[in-house]
Amino acid sequence: MERHGLIKLNQFRPYQQVVVLTSITLIKLLFFHRFIGITQKYWVISLLNGLTIFGIYYLINSIDHPKKNKFLFFAHFIVSCLLFANTMYFSHFFTLMPIHIFYQIKHLKGVSDSVRNLLNFKYMLFFVDVLLIWIYQKKIVWQSRPLQGRRRLKRYLVLSLIVLVVWGGTQTLYSNVTGYYTPLNLGVFNYHIYDIANFVMGKVPEEEVEATWTDVLEEEKSPQELPKHLGVAEGRNVIMIQAESLQSFVLNRQVNGQWITPVLNQLMKDSLYFSRYYEQVGWGNTSDAEFVSQTGYHASIKNFSFKQYEGKSLVTLPKVLKEQGYGTMVFHGNDADFWNRDDFYPFLGVDEFYSKERLEEEELIGMGIGDKSLFKQAIPHLKLVKKPFYSFFITLTSHYPYEMEGEFKYIDVGETYCETVVGNYFESVRYLDTAIGELIQSLKDEELYEDSIIIIYGDHHGLKVGNEETSEYMNTFLGKEYSEEEMLRVPLIIHVPNSDLKEEIDNVGGQVDLFPTLANLLGMDMQDYQFIGKDLLNTDDNFAVNMVHTARGSFIKDDYIFTMSKDGLFENSKAWNVFTGAEVDVHRADVRDGYDRALAEIELSEYILENELFPKIQEEDYEVDDTEVEDKTEIEPEVQEEQEEQEEQEEQEEQEEDTVKPIEESQKQDSKGN
Repeated sequence: MERHGLIKLNQFRPYQQVVVLTSITLIKLLFFHRFIGITQKYWVISLLNGLTIFGIYYLINSIDHPKKNKFLFFAHFIVSCLLFANTMYFSHFFTLMPIHIFYQIKHLKGVSDSVRNLLNFKYMLFFVDVLLIWIYQKKIVWQSRPLQGRRRLKRYLVLSLIVLVVWGGTQTLYSNVTGYYTPLNLGVFNYHIYDIANFVMGKVPEEEVEATWTDVLEEEKSPQELPKHLGVAEGRNVIMIQAESLQSFVLNRQVNGQWITPVLNQLMKDSLYFSRYYEQVGWGNTSDAEFVSQTGYHASIKNFSFKQYEGKSLVTLPKVLKEQGYGTMVFHGNDADFWNRDDFYPFLGVDEFYSKERLEEEELIGMGIGDKSLFKQAIPHLKLVKKPFYSFFITLTSHYPYEMEGEFKYIDVGETYCETVVGNYFESVRYLDTAIGELIQSLKDEELYEDSIIIIYGDHHGLKVGNEETSEYMNTFLGKEYSEEEMLRVPLIIHVPNSDLKEEIDNVGGQVDLFPTLANLLGMDMQDYQFIGKDLLNTDDNFAVNMVHTARGSFIKDDYIFTMSKDGLFENSKAWNVFTGAEVDVHRADVRDGYDRALAEIELSEYILENELFPKIQEEDYEVDDTEVEDKTEIEPEVQEEQEEQEEQEEQEEQEEDTVKPIEESQKQDSKGN
């Protein structure tokens, strides 16, 4: 052995490479599971995941191929990459990467700043062993025997036994999670297997939907009497602004003696302000906020909604407005294909999508065109389009990591928050606030303000409770503990110029309630349509479901919030009063009822959307020709008349030419004849 300079690891042959690589992976697993916060049954969960990896390596080792050792090394490299990527993902989202993340890989360039901010050198330790094995691979000889006859049969029996042990062990450990599995009760690899299976096969059984349908819709039912504020904005232009990462806590607050949102503070006084309004995004974050707000249904639990429900016949806010003669358009300073918007918008009912490709790329900040430039470039389109119109703005500048160049910093956050994530967030929100102020002034200057209804809401939170540094700064800023309730609360402001709608609404609601609330204000006839959401101006139902940023089954009701334990065990969950912070007993009947309702709402919503069980709006074929961008929105009558007059004049000139030419030719022929 020494004569050839080789190290022969033949003690465990033919399993030597499998045993060594599994042992290394198990060590990594122990560190990773500690990192994501597994405490209960830590060793058992880690060993079951280690057994899964052993089974995968064992299966590869069973292949009769001369390069199977290289296949094993490659598999080990992929496992290390998976742990590395999950560590980065968890550090920001506090969950593992879902299987549908692969749909979004092409968009990594667009969020490169965010990705760079998540990188940490210590995460590279997952690759140390891979590097060492690669360096010394010429000095290591992994020996194995070809599989023949009974030996091959034994290996398949071993694989079957591994599957049974992992599956049976998981079922035994968490027999009381009622099918609700999380990274904290399955571990990283077993959770990914569960996620893939759920993504491919997961369906809500029809009988389960039938059992929950009546209960959920009874809770959401609107009152029979004439709704309050019905039709007060009927016939007005609709200008909706989805504000990136805007949370409620910044409103009416100062930092270093300066207001963070002076424009929004003033606007709130003359508007309907919903002070207990909560984000309800799924895996699609910003795009899911768009989906939920414009459909009145929850985001998909399997994929980002713009992918999951592509091709579905949906009932949406822009579609209903189109039936009433509105032109519909969206403005966004990012790439058109980000979150699959360009493919999905026709099914949402959007006529025109003005993305980065169709706008001037000026004032580029972070991920795309700055909000001020976006609003400025939209005004000419709003002036020309036929009235009334529906315009939807997706702002971008206040996106993580919230870094602003000096010329765009409109607030001095002071020493305490300078160069921190919280300080950067304040600066980006102040820029957004300033941009909204300039948009409103432009609407007034162009005489578009008086005949419009303006809606502003936050898409999702920007500052995470799970980040220790962020929470520490937030605790200082708020003067109290920064909680999930504070994190999930986003503002909703509905401004109707020249109206008496000036009130704070403290009903508990979420983004799923926006469409039914606006349907009432805009005087839409939705009698035959049933939302999952409710009209927040005409309800006593104080309930809002929370989605992926808390464990499924979490909700906010009346004066308390319930957060389901991430290990999937109800008894490990917590609830507290949002005003006093006092603990609420999770075993109370109303808490358990709220948990059941939260699960039922999400599953019911998914089932209805998947199977298109709501009434369908008669609509044109929304096929999109990608080869040609065509302006389908109607223009103002005055502009249209001008164009028609010009066309008539050109046509008349052509006719005169056609008349004159034959006469001239005839005269020429006569002169020749003479």
